[in-house]
Amino acid sequence: MKKRPGGTTHLSISLPTDEAKLLKRRAKRVYDGNVSRVVSDAIRYIAYEEGRDALIASFGGKGAPAPEEAARLDAAWGLVAKKSA
Repeated sequence: MKKRPGGTTHLSISLPTDEAKLLKRRAKRVYDGNVSRVVSDAIRYIAYEEGRDALIASFGGKGAPAPEEAARLDAAWGLVAKKSA
């Protein structure tokens, strides 16, 4: 496996068995077993949500998108998982 740019940090985490199985299953299906890539995907999504929350707060916290609006924005910004045909 090649080194990632910018270096890495080793983490040790404890997860419920069901969540660990979910990570491993997705890693096997999408990234040839690389669990770190799945975790990185999850972190990018969290970063997106944090950015969205910061943007909303920058407007004075006068509103938050309704669930339907948030889903529509996610779709428009390409953040919705594409369904397999």
